[in-house]
Amino acid sequence: MIGLTYEQIVEKIQKEKGLSLSEIEVKVKAKLRELSDLISKEGAAYIVANELGVKVFEDFGKKTLKINQLMGGIGSLNILGKVVDVYDVREFDKNNRKGKVASLLIGDETGTCRVVLWDTNHIKEVENGTIVKDKVIKIKNAYVKENNGFKEIHLGNRATLDLNPEEKITEVKLGYAREVIKKQIKDLVPGEFASISGTIVQAFEPKFYDACSDCGKKVNENLKCEMHPNASSVKMPIFNFYLDDGTDNIRLVAFRDNATKLIGNINEIRENPLLFDEVRLNLLGMQYMFSGKVTKNEMFDRKEFIINSIEKINVEEAAQEIVEEINL
Repeated sequence: MIGLTYEQIVEKIQKEKGLSLSEIEVKVKAKLRELSDLISKEGAAYIVANELGVKVFEDFGKKTLKINQLMGGIGSLNILGKVVDVYDVREFDKNNRKGKVASLLIGDETGTCRVVLWDTNHIKEVENGTIVKDKVIKIKNAYVKENNGFKEIHLGNRATLDLNPEEKITEVKLGYAREVIKKQIKDLVPGEFASISGTIVQAFEPKFYDACSDCGKKVNENLKCEMHPNASSVKMPIFNFYLDDGTDNIRLVAFRDNATKLIGNINEIRENPLLFDEVRLNLLGMQYMFSGKVTKNEMFDRKEFIINSIEKINVEEAAQEIVEEINL
């Protein structure tokens, strides 16, 4: 068992730091508020333990984990995965620091997970087309972060990338390292992870915020990240739109790579917002399946859906499936 229960994490903190249960719970609740309840209580406790210098994980340096075994905070991660999708390399030029970041989606028989590449040598493998869809890769000495309740694998300059491993993967289970249930929009409950399908009925011009180039979180007014003060800031997109499935509609929010996957060239739209008019027309009426987390927007008293994965629906195949179900 890799993960620890909330009680086990709290016990470790108590033993090593001498804090009371109430003191620890105050810190955990503060972390949950800080992250807008986008992580579990256990995940918040892991972060608190890490910030206090409490080691809650065993050494995984010699083990190769499956995607469904990932937990935020794991370091020295070894994992084997098949590339499911490769995203565009992003460039940033901020505070006299230039750089690039690449990302991809890998999967195994237990699920899928986003991988973020920071090392220039790894990024070159994406740029030159060496890392492509369906290629099996082995990652060593990476670390795991939790983002909006989902796990991400990050490769810094310590990590290595084996592009020709001996091990093979024949089956990939689509879906992130968290079990999600397919639901109708009318039945969504804030706090749960779900998969929904529907038609895009409204789309809004994307907004951009200054984010940390290392972790992707919003930076302060001085363009500095509290966790990574030496990192530069980059412009990250937020794309809002409405999805309707016939039972109800809901506002969806797409960040970073997911926003790019829906919109296309984000940088061109940021420089010339008028280009979004054509993008909007192309998106309206399109049908997609989204997986992610349901949240509650307290200001507007409405449910919203934070996207973590996107799949375009083949209308003809979907119609055929319905016909087959009716004929059963």
